[in-house]
Amino acid sequence: MKISWPAYGMLCLLLFGFLPACSEKIDRQSTAISILEPCPGFVETGKPPLVYGAECGELILKENPADANSKDISVAILRLPAISPVADADPLFLIQGGPGGSSIEMANQIHSFFADVRKNRDLIFVDQRGTGKSNPLRCEQATPEDLKLPESEQTEKYLRLMKSCAEKYQHNAAFYTTIHAVQDLEAVRIALGYEKINLWGGSYGSRVALEYARRYPQQARSMVLDGVAPVSIALPKYFARDAMAALVAVNNECLAQTDCAAEFGDIVQKAETVLQRLNDLQGEGEPLEVRYEHPRNQQTESFHLTPRTFSSLLFMSLYSRDLTVLLPRAISFAEKEDYRLLAALSALSGEQAQLMNITEGMRYSVICNEDWPLMSARDIEQSAPFFGIQFVKEVQPICALWPKAELPEDYWQPIKSDVPALLLSGKHDPVTPERWAQAVAAYLPNATSLSAAGGNHSISSEGCVPQLIAQFIERASMQNVQADCVEKIKSLPLVLGANQKKSVSSAAESSSSLSISSAGSAE
Repeated sequence: MKISWPAYGMLCLLLFGFLPACSEKIDRQSTAISILEPCPGFVETGKPPLVYGAECGELILKENPADANSKDISVAILRLPAISPVADADPLFLIQGGPGGSSIEMANQIHSFFADVRKNRDLIFVDQRGTGKSNPLRCEQATPEDLKLPESEQTEKYLRLMKSCAEKYQHNAAFYTTIHAVQDLEAVRIALGYEKINLWGGSYGSRVALEYARRYPQQARSMVLDGVAPVSIALPKYFARDAMAALVAVNNECLAQTDCAAEFGDIVQKAETVLQRLNDLQGEGEPLEVRYEHPRNQQTESFHLTPRTFSSLLFMSLYSRDLTVLLPRAISFAEKEDYRLLAALSALSGEQAQLMNITEGMRYSVICNEDWPLMSARDIEQSAPFFGIQFVKEVQPICALWPKAELPEDYWQPIKSDVPALLLSGKHDPVTPERWAQAVAAYLPNATSLSAAGGNHSISSEGCVPQLIAQFIERASMQNVQADCVEKIKSLPLVLGANQKKSVSSAAESSSSLSISSAGSAE
């Protein structure tokens, strides 16, 4: 169901004084205004709804909020109603990261971890403008055949695609920044009849939640920031440093364990050996083709392993606790020229990336207008690579041509807020380690920071954290909440079957173990 804003927003403002949303509870049967309808079922979509009772809708907004003649865009909304028929008045808005990820598609992966919150509160997922079903700013993608080209030609092709994308959105991109995203969230809040909201933001989504708390402090009841990414993180300025720190932490843990040290040794050193070998093959014009069994279905597939795909795989595997645990084995086997487990890991990390469904137009509209201005010429010149990947220098030519946006002068100032906040971090996070949570918490007097020694990028689904989040949101405080259980979230065993004397010696057997553990973690 579509409703236009601002006409609808004015109607809401006039009626708010008479809506139950202003009281402590919402009687769903008496809510006077709704923009949501039951989500399309199996007949319409060919697949069942996310959960029973899920509601879908869209709010019509102006692309340029300051111009009444600007074109209309739709912002897609998914609501998972509270289990209680009389819900608490303040729902939980859940915001995807990226930048460029779809919150509604994220709902498929994470809604079950917020089951305790949903007992009494609605869960709201809004596709940020430019993502998912909210007027996505999609760029043309490279083809599978392009991936067989030499890396230099792949890079040239990608830059041509991004240049074309920048030209495509030259009159639109300026209206797809975090500032516009929080204005949209506020419009959705008003349209749905909520007086206050709680926010959960993962990675870049934490930046959106923080900005909402700054712009609308009276409407933000609490916020959970998982993998904190303030604007000062200046994506991708610290990627190489933080990813290497995460990999070194895994390496140190391996070397400290007798079984792991004996079986795999120094995985950082071995990774450098693998990279050098791949560089040599690349220089000889001999792309390395790996035949392997896909860990999901055991079907034989082919994988082209280049220096960049290897380095990217190291980086992406550090995002996930389930993939990180297999890095020592995969790197060790690759050093012995057995690349099958690396290929299997690449297949799984690729699936995770696809689940985010990143829209690159929106991604660069945020990074080039919010993060890149914090990059100095010295930062660019002295940027270090991560196993050959020059994150900063690769973004430079894209941001040089990307359409510019005007942001408020205070946008880059630290966000000071009294809104109760729970900040979550993981030790092996390659992009948003704990130091960023500490930097943000310094300006949030009602903040509590928790870090999991065995966590990676996002720990909301790990161990007792879902229950802690539910308790925090219920109270809008961590007072009297026992959080020491987070200390029990340790790294998974780096040696499969560590208590067994017989070690696994083939990548094929490792892939079999991988398929079992991944099936259990794909919920």
